[in-house]
Parts: sequence; C-alpha cells; structure tokens
Amino acid sequence: MSRFWIFILILWVNIWAKIPQDTLIVAVENEISRINPAYSEDHDVLIGLVFSGLTRFDENMNLKPDLAKSWQISENGLVYDILLREDVLWHDGEKFSAKDVKFSIEAFKNPKNNSPLYVNFEDIKKIEIINPYHIKITLSKPYPALMDALSIGILPKHLLENKDLNTASFNQYPIGTGPYKLVKWKKGEYAKLKANENFYLTKVKTPKLIIKHIFDPLIASMELKNGTIDAALIDSSLLNVFKNNKKFKILREKSADYRALMFNLNNEFLKDIRVRKALNYTIDKESIVKNLLHGYGFVASHPLQNSWANPKRFNSFNYDTKKAEKLLLEAGFHKNKEGFFEKNEKELKFQIYAMSNDPLRVSLAEILQSEFKKIGVLAQVVAKPAGSFDYSKVDSFIIGWGSPFDPDFHTFRVFESSQDSDLNGQGWNFGHYHDKNVDLALQKARNTLDINERKKYYKEFIDALYENPPFIFITYLDFALVYNAEIEGVKPRILGHHGVGFTSNIYEWVKK
Repeated sequence: MSRFWIFILILWVNIWAKIPQDTLIVAVENEISRINPAYSEDHDVLIGLVFSGLTRFDENMNLKPDLAKSWQISENGLVYDILLREDVLWHDGEKFSAKDVKFSIEAFKNPKNNSPLYVNFEDIKKIEIINPYHIKITLSKPYPALMDALSIGILPKHLLENKDLNTASFNQYPIGTGPYKLVKWKKGEYAKLKANENFYLTKVKTPKLIIKHIFDPLIASMELKNGTIDAALIDSSLLNVFKNNKKFKILREKSADYRALMFNLNNEFLKDIRVRKALNYTIDKESIVKNLLHGYGFVASHPLQNSWANPKRFNSFNYDTKKAEKLLLEAGFHKNKEGFFEKNEKELKFQIYAMSNDPLRVSLAEILQSEFKKIGVLAQVVAKPAGSFDYSKVDSFIIGWGSPFDPDFHTFRVFESSQDSDLNGQGWNFGHYHDKNVDLALQKARNTLDINERKKYYKEFIDALYENPPFIFITYLDFALVYNAEIEGVKPRILGHHGVGFTSNIYEWVKK
C-alpha cells in the first residue's frame, strides 16, 4: 500500500479511542532483531527499557551510578573497584550480583558471541569477584571510557550460562533489571511492557508502556495527531500541525547524530583522495540545513562536534565548486563532450545507496546526486530497504553515526583500520578506510588518562580525517519530540543515533 493511501486510511478511518491514563504509547523508528545488550547498535530503545547497566547518564549527560553503587579507579587507570547495589532483582525475581557482571563482560568479549561491544572491553585483563556485591576489573592498559561503556545492559548469568547468545530464545523473551518488563513482542508492530514493581531507582510512574514501531514519519505524525500514540520524534517538515495546538508539547532536543556520505575506498575512483576532497567541496550544507531540515540541525564537518572532544578550531570543506573541478583536473580527469568528467575513457560515476524506509536519507542522496551533476560527476541514487544490501560492498552510502557518550565509541569502531569490516566481522568501518595518522590518534586517545591529552589526540584525529576524508560530513540532526500535553516528567538530553535516549527517563513520565 502506498504512503498516500496509508495516510488516507489513518486520516479517515477513525479507530481512535482515548489512551488510558495508566498507559503510554510511544512510537519509535527502529526495531531490533534481538532484545539483548550484547547486540546493541546504539539505537535500541527496548534494550534501555528492559535492561540497566552499572552506570547511567542523567539529562545533563553526567555519569551516575545505576547497578553500581560506587567505584574507585587506581591512579594508573588500570584497576576499577566497583561496589554493587544489593537491592536489585531480575524481572524473574532472582537476585542480581557480581557474578552477572562478570558473566556479561566475558560474554561481550567472547568472539563466539559476535558482539559489536567487544571492542569496548578488549583491554580487560582480569575480572575478580571479591564478594557478591564487590567486583574488581583490571585492565592491560588504561581505557578511560570504561565506566561509560559499563552503562550497557547487564545480562543474567542464571538464564544464559552455557547458552549460545547468538540464537538464544532469551533474545526474544528478555529478562533484565530495567524499569519495564517485556510482556509481548509482535515483530514489525509493537512491544507491550509493564512496570517493574521492584525497580530499584524509583517507583515507575506509568504502569503500562507500548512501544509502537512506525518507520514512516508521516504515519507517526498522523497517529499522534489522531491520538493513537502519545509521543514520537516527528520530522521537522511535519511540525506545523502541532505548533500552537494546546493538545501537544514540542521539545527540541540536540543530538550527536550526524548524516554523511560514506565512500567505499575499494571503488576505483573513490580511492583517490583528490576525488573525495573534490566531492566534499560540491555540497552546500547550509542550504541543506535550512531547506531540508528547516533549521533542525547544523552543518557537520567531523564526527565529534557535539562532544567535549570538539576542538575550538578545525578545518572544514566550504562550498566551492571551482576548487572541486580543479582537484579533479589535477587527478587526471577531463570533461567529455557531454560535460562529464572522465579518465582513461571511463566516466567518473558511482552509485549512492540510501535506505528507502528513511525519507531523509533518500532526500540527501538525491541532493548530493544533483550537486555532483552540476560539476560534471554522475551519481545514481539507489534506494533499498534497510538490511537488503551490504553497506560494505556498495560504492557509497548515506550513513548515520554519532554517540553522546565517550568520543571513543563512534570513532574507533567506525574509522580505525582494524575495524574494517573486510577484516573484522564486527567492525563498523564499512568503507574500508585506512589511515595511519587516524589509527595512531585514536589509539592514543582511547588509552590516555589525561582529558586534555585526549582532546589533543582527538584534534589530531579530526585533522587527519580532513586531509584524507572517508566521508562527506553533511549535517547534524536536532530532533523534535512531540508528545501529549498531559504528560509530565519529560527531560531533554543530547540524543544519540536515530534519536535514541529520548525515552531514557520514561519511567518518570506520567499523564496528569
């Protein structure tokens, strides 16, 4: 059924009934295949509702205790003494303890489990249980992002010991320690949850929660307007119907989430630095922010602009088509009779892939195609559903990354050479980017304790990306959370990839 007819159906077939006071229905864009922290890709709402980590982040992005009660770190940054809460129960009533923490970290590190989290824990040398609520972690070298990494959900040893995490039924019927328990998961449609009556941080204020999977922003907008959902992140182009409407509140939330064009460096043309630099100069990013995002974002130049690691000054590619054409001429290209660049009788052309279920990415791909064509470079937009193509095999891809947590998280896994997906099945370096200066800066930044030294290394990393660009960084996104005006307790924060984090304190949301 086309989007138009779905729109008409929602608009005219009114099955609306007021959502009960004890229930929240929230729409999210993404649906995961396994509700298991071991397979988190940092945009998983359900994982954060069902599970809890040793640490958490408040609305000001300050690191706070969660399952951990307190911790001490040795001066050399190698030993972490962590005291755990003694009042935590798993959703099945079993007691949480240090054995669960040890089991979880070892599971994340175990290559047989194919967890993308392994890279956050690879420097752990030893895990000792001092007593049921005291654990000691020893590293082989400093890793200052560890406590941030330990905000990932902890797994229950008593349910998963000797199980294959990849295929365990637990992934569909998870048991955690988080604020909500999973009741029913109908894939492709919704997940029903109920409040964890034993939640240790506070009493969960709304007893019932439904996470509804709505991939199309237009449909999410219509359902919100019709009252069949209570809250959703709404595309900025659809906000006008909610402005000046007393039934809704709009919360603008900043994010670390950026969109970029990822180059595949296995491509015969895109492996040339001069070609990639030239293409960077062809994009009018200010126009994209103004006209496509309606101001809900800002121009992207590198992956850490909403991080404490963002330097005061950094190089960026301005909009300059003359520079672009000059670089292509220097790279040995010339324009043919049709006005397109070619080299050795081969036209400079490639495909731009985008996920068809993400209208913003498709629009970005089409804008880039148009901008490239203006200077004589041919690009074909290919829009296919997420998961239907291999990101690492296509010529280029409209990618999204960004974490509001430690800058190591969405830099090392994405840009460091050992994370090349051709070499490492769990790596996120899908463009096969290799740069010695980038590798050196990222390694130093992740294993240095002094924050000012880390800032220096991240500046070196950003400089190296500019000199050898793996992406065209296009824009950062702001998100508009639109919600029922009767809901209280919503707190803003810097969001992650795909807006993850907007439900981080949902256990405090309540309809008045």
